[in-house]
Amino acid sequence: MKPHRCRVLLLNMPFVSVSRPSIGISLLKARLAEEGFRCKTAYPNLRLAEMIGLDRYRIIDRSFANSLFVGDWLFAQQLFLNRLDAKAYLATLQRHCPTDFHFDALLEAREFVQAFLDECIQAYAIADYDVIGFTSVFQQNLASLALAKRIKESFPDKVTLMGGANCEGVMGRELMLRFPWIDYVICGEADYSLSELLTRLEEKRPLEGIAGLVFRQGGKACAASVQDRVHNLDALPDPDFDDYFEALASSRLKGRIKPSLVFESARGCWWGAKSHCTFCGLNGEAMAFRSKSAQRVLQELERLSQRYQLKHFMAVDNILSQEYFRTLLPALKERRLGLKIFYEIKSNLKPEQVKLLKEAGVWAIQPGVESLNSHVLKLMKKGVSAIQNVQLLKSCRQYGVQASWNLLYGFPGETEEDYAQMAALLPALYHLRPPNCLAPIRLDRFSPNFDQAEELKLAQVKPFAMYRFLYPLPPESIANLAYFFEYKYQDGRNAHKMAAKLVRPFKVWRANKGGDLVKKYGRHPELVIIDTRPERRRRVYHFQGMQRELYDFCDQIRGRSKILQFAAQRVGKTVEDVTVRVDLFLSQLIDLQLMMREGNQYLSLAVPADAPQQGSEQHTSARPDAVSSTLPASDGIAANPPGSIPN
Repeated sequence: MKPHRCRVLLLNMPFVSVSRPSIGISLLKARLAEEGFRCKTAYPNLRLAEMIGLDRYRIIDRSFANSLFVGDWLFAQQLFLNRLDAKAYLATLQRHCPTDFHFDALLEAREFVQAFLDECIQAYAIADYDVIGFTSVFQQNLASLALAKRIKESFPDKVTLMGGANCEGVMGRELMLRFPWIDYVICGEADYSLSELLTRLEEKRPLEGIAGLVFRQGGKACAASVQDRVHNLDALPDPDFDDYFEALASSRLKGRIKPSLVFESARGCWWGAKSHCTFCGLNGEAMAFRSKSAQRVLQELERLSQRYQLKHFMAVDNILSQEYFRTLLPALKERRLGLKIFYEIKSNLKPEQVKLLKEAGVWAIQPGVESLNSHVLKLMKKGVSAIQNVQLLKSCRQYGVQASWNLLYGFPGETEEDYAQMAALLPALYHLRPPNCLAPIRLDRFSPNFDQAEELKLAQVKPFAMYRFLYPLPPESIANLAYFFEYKYQDGRNAHKMAAKLVRPFKVWRANKGGDLVKKYGRHPELVIIDTRPERRRRVYHFQGMQRELYDFCDQIRGRSKILQFAAQRVGKTVEDVTVRVDLFLSQLIDLQLMMREGNQYLSLAVPADAPQQGSEQHTSARPDAVSSTLPASDGIAANPPGSIPN
């Protein structure tokens, strides 16, 4: 293949994690190499972390979870100079930032931004490249725009382009309209469209018809073609992370950063294609689910692990493929590669599936639990019940899989009774993994809640108030650039008041540092259950015979009819003969919160005494680069729900 003359630089700007390479630009580098382009990726986010200090960088990076946009604001100050009201932003931030946010870190970091942008021009040899591309997700938009503007001012003939989640749909078109120093935007998957764009630019051919491309016509109008999607993921190359690890090796932060690898085994969401969860805006305009073959994923993980000498992997998939329980996970279990993998999953897994995850090396998951009330879950269109979510949390505890999840509220249609039921249930679960936060839903672009706001009786929908401190633009333009939106309820309900009864049990659950509910077996055929959960007296229960067998039988969800049939068969009697005694025993277990009941389904709650502890001090974070639909604060309770920051 004849090599192309075009030289490409792809940049990963602040603020995103410095502990892992960018999957987006690393895949594009590998794809461009297949097409004969010379491409390098660079990590200015690492350079800024060096300049301002790693701790300060991470504080600002984490602030995105609270929708404070601290990282974006730092670069907005440079991009728009005196067009923003800095005093108003800082005053608002001080009123609404969580208690663990170090305000001084922001003020100190502000002094480095101009020098950082100036340094990037030389540090990354911008003059040597023909095309400079920016990936923009989360808090990377304004840093990318600020550096792109400096590049255009210094080198007007350089081609600048942007892609990533912040460029989806109307957001990408608005970027082109408002920021003339950006030459092109690619909406959606750029695996093939970027190389096509570069080829046509090199050959001076028309750009119409390039999938997902947004470009100017006559210097004013934007034109966009329909996005294309990669259907055969196996045909894509492995991501090329070499530049990240070279940058890390030469960084002063090398010894303080423990890197991990990212990979993708699927795109889209198979559940969302069937029943889009109402609050989820993660997939933008690419919901269709596609996955790599198990053999390809296995080989890719092996290659990446050997190439970079690392065992920790984070899947960027929105959901684990169902097929992998029959293919990939058994293969990983058999190969015993010693990998530690993170995945996002649907929460309706059976205990044996959780066990397989652990055996395959999936040590941490982010399950879509979101609620412990079946009516609320139905409103979300989650396709699971509360008792299924509890079974998952129990299985994770039993098999030592770290489950990171959030407890959300504020869905249109919720009732006071929903939260009364949840408040009564939570104390029974204090021995299981607590939620990371208790928070109202956020209204995200591309979510059904956003697209169908009027139908769902959500009113006064508008961009988060903090956006006005980022973009000195007309309201309609800000609305097109925004990803997160405030809202109110047409019926005037106060969702925070409705969910207030969850606050205390949530805090008790999070504070639990050893209270437990475990089971073990005595010398005789006896089941011993020891209950030391918080806010109750220590109790020990002894069950023998049929009581023991029934409790063990309900170690996973069982219907009442199955329980009665099991008991009748074990004692050689009819169902009618055992019904009264079995129902009485089950009722006693429920009263003692040793068992959960939902409708005619039952689940024993005690875990084996040797099950790994999952106290709050061992919490792991959710997938760091996921767009969470929550607003966690320092104590896990959202202090700044949508709409709470005054206009």
